[in-house]
Amino acid sequence: MAFRFWRSKKSFSIINIISGISFWGIAVGTAALIIVLSAFNGLEGMISTMFNNFHSELRIEPVSGKYFQNNRIDTSRIALLSGVEHVSYVVEDICMIRYGDRQQVVYIKGVEPGKGFEQKFKPLMLNGSSNLGTDSVPYALVGAGIFYSLGININDFTTPLTFYSPKRTSAASADISSSFRSRSAIAGGMFSVQQEFDEKYIVVPLSLARDLLEYETISTAVEISISNESLIPGIEDELQDMAGDEFNVKNRMEQEEALYKIMKSEKLIVFLILALILLITSFTIISTLTLEILSKQKDLSTLYALGAGVQQIRRVIISHGFIICLTGMMVGFLISIIVIVLQQNFGLVRFAGGDTFISDIYPVKIIWTDFVYVFFTVLAIAAFISRIPVRRINAGWFSFRY
Repeated sequence: MAFRFWRSKKSFSIINIISGISFWGIAVGTAALIIVLSAFNGLEGMISTMFNNFHSELRIEPVSGKYFQNNRIDTSRIALLSGVEHVSYVVEDICMIRYGDRQQVVYIKGVEPGKGFEQKFKPLMLNGSSNLGTDSVPYALVGAGIFYSLGININDFTTPLTFYSPKRTSAASADISSSFRSRSAIAGGMFSVQQEFDEKYIVVPLSLARDLLEYETISTAVEISISNESLIPGIEDELQDMAGDEFNVKNRMEQEEALYKIMKSEKLIVFLILALILLITSFTIISTLTLEILSKQKDLSTLYALGAGVQQIRRVIISHGFIICLTGMMVGFLISIIVIVLQQNFGLVRFAGGDTFISDIYPVKIIWTDFVYVFFTVLAIAAFISRIPVRRINAGWFSFRY
């Protein structure tokens, strides 16, 4: 009966207009919710992919202090674990870099060539190669921010990058230069992960970092590559048992825990804001149902006279409100899917200055749980809104109308 009310010809054209506004308000609001959530999903996926290429699946760090003795962790034992592909010591610390007449303080990360780092870095490279070279001719992979700040020319092999680090065991001297160790490398390529990383990191072979920082017997972390992501939780627990309480074993999400929390918080806040806008938009349904009650007063009074109870008639009007909301929601779902598919295939929206990104197309990703959340949100709005105008329907109202 509610469906017949919705489809029946209205007595006044204004009711059709307001009903249409209500319907399309729900449809557009629902589509906006799904599209925005899909944009957050796509952006999170793109950032996760870039971080996954920079970080190993698992990382062992000391709980206190920034480095540890190499013999504290048995990497040969870790390498024997099922599912472990590569195990590598990592050295990270601050140093100064000079290129030509420019210099900057950076964060150097030394990794072992041949342990999968070059392959992981390939998708991040904007210029040059991810090859780290050899011990005799080392190459450095430079973050995009540092690359542009120093004005590095990737084709200039005569001007090396020179790294400087204070000697750990140097005595006081009037000659400042004697208090620093220096090592050189060729700029092999430029990578981009995220602004903070691009302006901070330079990746070099582990041997160069150890020699520069005098970290021959110490490391700052151990990074482990896993062959199958489904094995990560089990291996993470095994590594934590092996490492003990003095070390933390972190997966990729834990390595960038603050960033992921911020992204999820932003997604939740945007969802709540758009849901509030959808709620405000749906208040037009109150006007629609109120006008419907007034225009169908004779029909409703007839139903009451034929024996329909007040609650039954109220349910008809409430169902009418649900029909408007749910059909509008389904149309909104259809619109959002069409827009997302067009964006994925044709790139309707692109990044400004997209040449500096891994992809210039703004990423979008459909996660079906978002549809479930939006469905229950619209359902809750329909339940709340539809009950407001039916409060005026009672036995006294019918006796007056009839």
